[in-house]
Amino acid sequence: MIDELLAYAGIDDRYSDAFGNPVTVANDTKLAMLQALGYDVRDDASAASVLADRRAAAAQRSFAPVYVVTSERVDELPAALRAQLEAHPEIGYYTCDGGDFAIRVIVVPSQAFVPASLEHARAWGIAAQLYSLRSDASAGIGDFGDLARIAALAADQGAALVALNPLHQLSLSNPVASPYAPLSRYALNALYIDVGAAAREFGVAIDERGISGLRAAALIDYPAVARYKLHALSQIFAALRERRPWDAFVRDDPRVRSGAIYEAIMERAHARDSSVYSWRQWPLRLQDCRSRAVKRFAAAHAPRVDFYCFVQWLADRQLASASASASSMTIGLYRDLAVGDDLSGADVWCDPAAFALDLSVGAPPDPLNAAGQNWGLPPLHPRALIERGYDPFISLLRANMRHAGALRIDHVMGLKRLFCIPRRRPSGGAYLNYDFEAMLGIVCLESVRRQCMVVGEDLGTMPEGFRERTEAARIFSCRVLLFEREWDGRFRAPQAYPRDAVASSGTHDLPTLAGYWTAADVATRERLGWESGEAAQHDRADRAATRERLLDALVEQRCLDPKHADALRAAGADIAGDQLTDLLVAAYRFLARVESRLVLLQLEDGVGSVDQVNVPGTVDEEPNWRRKLGVPIEELARHPVFSAIVRALREERPPLR
Repeated sequence: MIDELLAYAGIDDRYSDAFGNPVTVANDTKLAMLQALGYDVRDDASAASVLADRRAAAAQRSFAPVYVVTSERVDELPAALRAQLEAHPEIGYYTCDGGDFAIRVIVVPSQAFVPASLEHARAWGIAAQLYSLRSDASAGIGDFGDLARIAALAADQGAALVALNPLHQLSLSNPVASPYAPLSRYALNALYIDVGAAAREFGVAIDERGISGLRAAALIDYPAVARYKLHALSQIFAALRERRPWDAFVRDDPRVRSGAIYEAIMERAHARDSSVYSWRQWPLRLQDCRSRAVKRFAAAHAPRVDFYCFVQWLADRQLASASASASSMTIGLYRDLAVGDDLSGADVWCDPAAFALDLSVGAPPDPLNAAGQNWGLPPLHPRALIERGYDPFISLLRANMRHAGALRIDHVMGLKRLFCIPRRRPSGGAYLNYDFEAMLGIVCLESVRRQCMVVGEDLGTMPEGFRERTEAARIFSCRVLLFEREWDGRFRAPQAYPRDAVASSGTHDLPTLAGYWTAADVATRERLGWESGEAAQHDRADRAATRERLLDALVEQRCLDPKHADALRAAGADIAGDQLTDLLVAAYRFLARVESRLVLLQLEDGVGSVDQVNVPGTVDEEPNWRRKLGVPIEELARHPVFSAIVRALREERPPLR
């Protein structure tokens, strides 16, 4: 009966690993998964009792809480609901009378939005880690002013988009760097506010002491940047407090005020005890966001709550301005939606019922992570999504499609299933399933409504038939040059790439092209003690063979002159200067020739960087998410590597009109 209840709850009792081997979920993991989803089970007898109760309760309901159908399949709805809809309802959200309660019917399109200009043309864009951008105006971290500058530069160079890391809210009281472990996926990262531009706009003189040190620092100092920006923002807030231009923004989205209350409580708690980083460490009376104690706190600290509302208003205002700078591009800003929220964050505190708090999203073992991964992020609760008509998911999409022409959904397989690990038994896990057709349909609906195309990060182990289904829905795939290989190791020919895809040289979790060529990632693993000298030697030999295959592909596609290829072969891993430029330009010319409609130029490649943005599996060992781009925005267009790559991209993919 445990397995039967497992199926009822949407948990797989077995799965195939990255090597295709079957894995059976251990019995104690099954029980821990069920308990984490709210099923009080200990054995087969209790599982049978729980299952009987759930089925009896479901049988008493005439309708499900929500129905998601395409406009072509409305006739599949129950007759009583069909009668309340128009004969041919347009896509959108409808409320029907279900007797004792309201029923939500969501009519969705069969495909996501794709700009008409992409249907018969190919384009390219620039991929930037916003925090890494440097300019003469920023304060030690890339900001929305820099985003406007890089967007204007990209548009001038003929790019169709600027792709970004997640812009989600990170901690201000205890600043951390990873954009993929956010406190909120609805709110924006306040550290991206261009405080200098805001001060000029509102005529406020801010204290700029320390800004030169922040700009000169080799790495981003998040605590120092947070102190500087919060002080400057407080000065701007004081000047605007009587006018309160953010009130309408707060009224339009109740989440803004809830998130502001979270920030105010966390700020006070952390000031009293610097070890506090989670709302679970707060006094019990404050852990319930709807408690009287929280309301009393918000009233007693109204100015500080108001300040954090102002911060979100200003961040949204500046993101909108940056988006306007990208408006001449076919797509514009390409935002990124992380796979989950930090357990200690504002989203979970504001709406804990939306999450399965005792589960953590991760990944089973694969070739890159033999021990598997535990990302520490609680998944959205499948039952809560259905009971609430998918509101938490819909709101999430809307927040991240705001001011964007494209949205990348990190680990898009999460629309169908997420590998979850019970927090009380962290050594095992299983796949938790969602209603894939409903989730995919809602993505398509919000995409069409907001004229925002969707890209699904589909790298890794995928369920059978998953890519085929997302391709049919016009969700663009991600294709990485380093992974696009034939069975014998040869690089896949450009014509073999799918049309509806975004092709790139790598990702933030992979080495740059220069780092890959020089085997800098192998050296990092060896230095960290992850590989023995013998294993590293084997990897370097394998990398040398891969370099040969890459050169073969570049010559075969006439992206590289054979003489230059011979020189690169002779140099091996020891290349720099003109040779490195030759390699990077040839690789991007190859990418520019693939069939995929979109190609991204990673800015790290554009300046010939060897350093990897993020080394998965490390926290303090590497300066992840803290490295600054080696070239300031003001000098980028004149940089020899960047300009040479852009020239190749423009030749192969002329700007869209």
